[in-house]
Amino acid sequence: MEASHNLSETLLRAENRCKDCKTASPMVCVERCDVWRIKNEIFSVRQIAREEQHVQRLLNAVKNSRRIKILDALCEQPRGLKELQKYLRREGFYHSRSTIRFAYLKPLITAGLAQENSARYKVTFYGRKVHDLLHKIGHGTPLPIHSCCYEETVINELMTRPRTFEELAKSVPQKSLSRILMRLRTKGFLSERLQREYVFYHKIKGRPKVALSPTEKRVFNTIPIKGISARQLSKEARITLRRTYKYLRRLRKKKLVFALKNPRTYELNVQGREIATLLNEMSQLIASTAMPILQH
Repeated sequence: MEASHNLSETLLRAENRCKDCKTASPMVCVERCDVWRIKNEIFSVRQIAREEQHVQRLLNAVKNSRRIKILDALCEQPRGLKELQKYLRREGFYHSRSTIRFAYLKPLITAGLAQENSARYKVTFYGRKVHDLLHKIGHGTPLPIHSCCYEETVINELMTRPRTFEELAKSVPQKSLSRILMRLRTKGFLSERLQREYVFYHKIKGRPKVALSPTEKRVFNTIPIKGISARQLSKEARITLRRTYKYLRRLRKKKLVFALKNPRTYELNVQGREIATLLNEMSQLIASTAMPILQH
């Protein structure tokens, strides 16, 4: 039986087939029936997908190149530890069978992506679908491993629109947010426009009622109604940045100029949106796997 787009639909098809099946004994199902095997696999994976920490376990499991290679191998055919060891060696990874079993296979099994049966390992329907999603952007996600998945949370928040630091701090711990954003920027997922200044200087309406020096007047008249950064003001007033700050301080003392901080916003670039799309599709897959069977 082929896996459908939704694992619940696959389970429903299997249930319908079982209703029409006439078997001599239940042991025939256990020992020979592929439909029975598929049903039990989906029931098992569904229980895993409903666990509270499943999303974190799944994402951390697939952020490892060796586990992805093992998924590649198991998508080709079921394999034992010795076969997986040989496969990994051909790919340039040299590990003991114990390491392969506990460090790489166990997290895949815990996440419901693989199963063990009689000392052989196979990919589940769920694992195959996750594997197919990962191949859309290459192998795995270039995000920190063994994490609390705060980076993924921030990426999901930024998928719909740019957000401020304060907005993002509602979804992840504020004390960790600066480091999270730095890691995402280092990975190349955030727009370079984040480097722009965000303190803007504005002037009061009307003409000044106090005496101004020629340079003070030039700086004052150069400031637009919408405000301007000190660096841009320096260019337009044709004076150095150091002198620009000097005259801005003078104008602020005379209460002719005031500074406002525009909240710095963070947004994804093209690569970041690709990761966001992958995470969204994976979330939909997890939700569809955990949902109850649909009855007609």
